[in-house]
Amino acid sequence: MSTFSKKVINWQEKYGRNNLPWQTKNPYHVWISEIMLQQTQVYTVIPYFQKFIKNFPNIEVLAKAEEEQILALWSGLGYYTRARNILKTAIILKKEFDSFLPNTYEDLISLPGIGASTAGAILTLAFEKPGIILDGNVKRVLLRYSGDHSPINNTKTLKNLTKFAKNLLPKKDFRAYSQGMMDLGSTLCVPKNPLCKKCPVSKNCQTFELNYQDEIPFKTDSKPKKEKEINWFFIFSKNKVLLKRNKNKGIWQNLWLFPEKDILSKDNLCLLEKKESLPIFTHNLSHQKLNISTLKYSIENKDRLKIDRSHSIWVSKSDSVKMGIPKPIKELINNYL
Repeated sequence: MSTFSKKVINWQEKYGRNNLPWQTKNPYHVWISEIMLQQTQVYTVIPYFQKFIKNFPNIEVLAKAEEEQILALWSGLGYYTRARNILKTAIILKKEFDSFLPNTYEDLISLPGIGASTAGAILTLAFEKPGIILDGNVKRVLLRYSGDHSPINNTKTLKNLTKFAKNLLPKKDFRAYSQGMMDLGSTLCVPKNPLCKKCPVSKNCQTFELNYQDEIPFKTDSKPKKEKEINWFFIFSKNKVLLKRNKNKGIWQNLWLFPEKDILSKDNLCLLEKKESLPIFTHNLSHQKLNISTLKYSIENKDRLKIDRSHSIWVSKSDSVKMGIPKPIKELINNYL
């Protein structure tokens, strides 16, 4: 075992995070947590994970779920393709793996939503096998330790890091080592003002020796996000608001949204009484910047409004939590209904 891996393991056992709700010997818990943790921070994931496991305690139960149930529990967590892939994978696991998670890289990587890093995480955290995790935190640790001044979002950098990470793997204690690498990046080797004096591997860290912590890692300039204007109608009647099922493509596919002006007929518009213009706000996605404006309307008798009942529904605030709705809709309902 390398000196590097020994130090990481010893530090993790003493100072690392060892009480997270998914740190069990159940591979199912590891899988669900790793999917939720993709591009999402630990403190955000914890309540979602706990609620998810309470509703779907194992793969067999999950495989029987409706997509709507999964999306409802995922509401506000974002990146909803992850939720759909979880359901697809559960169905595959039930049919092909007797409702168990496979413990080989080849089988794991073949499942929807599981890429190289996630497969490595499942192998090492769930099955105590050697696996390479390259999430953002681990990449930062490796780049700084090696003094690699390559852009973190470059394909060539990823290939080099994979080789470097493989050379550092220990011969045993894979779970503690991998958790330690993630914990180092999350608690000490943070993006700004890293706590290098507390780091167990700072002695041989090239970036620390040269005092380059502010320069490594860095990203190449990405294209500016495309901006999109969204104009919603918040139509309410007493304690219920009108939602419309979104089409099954593009952003927020199959989720419930407010209707937009262009889907309302002139006859319907005449029935509405305008109340107010809600504050305009911006919602950032990974690839788009959404500028959202919302007009709030009321209607005394909601049954007079002609709507497509197969794709539209009136819901109360309590009913909305059982549906798949994105974060902006969730917040508007909570604040204005």
